[in-house]
Amino acid sequence: MAKERKFDFAPLPLVTDVEEEPISKTSEAPEGAPTKVTFDCDYILMENMKDYGYWEGLTQKDIILESLKLYFQDKEIRPRPDKIRNRTKVGRKPKSAND
Repeated sequence: MAKERKFDFAPLPLVTDVEEEPISKTSEAPEGAPTKVTFDCDYILMENMKDYGYWEGLTQKDIILESLKLYFQDKEIRPRPDKIRNRTKVGRKPKSAND
């Protein structure tokens, strides 16, 4: 028989509780609207990230976001042309409500 374990769940932070840097003027995404991304990564980089995150108490998301912020902090970001920015999205079509 399994032991009964009691877990204490912390409440999720509200959007107003999370401190975020302001989004640049070139970004048209609404503030606080996250976007999911998927990409291939070298195995050794992923393992290094997992090991670092374990010992530092960070999530992979935290590490990637911090890395991107550091990478772009001294870069000049030019917006994409409107023709490219406004083209239709590629990916799966959303499921219909009837299915």
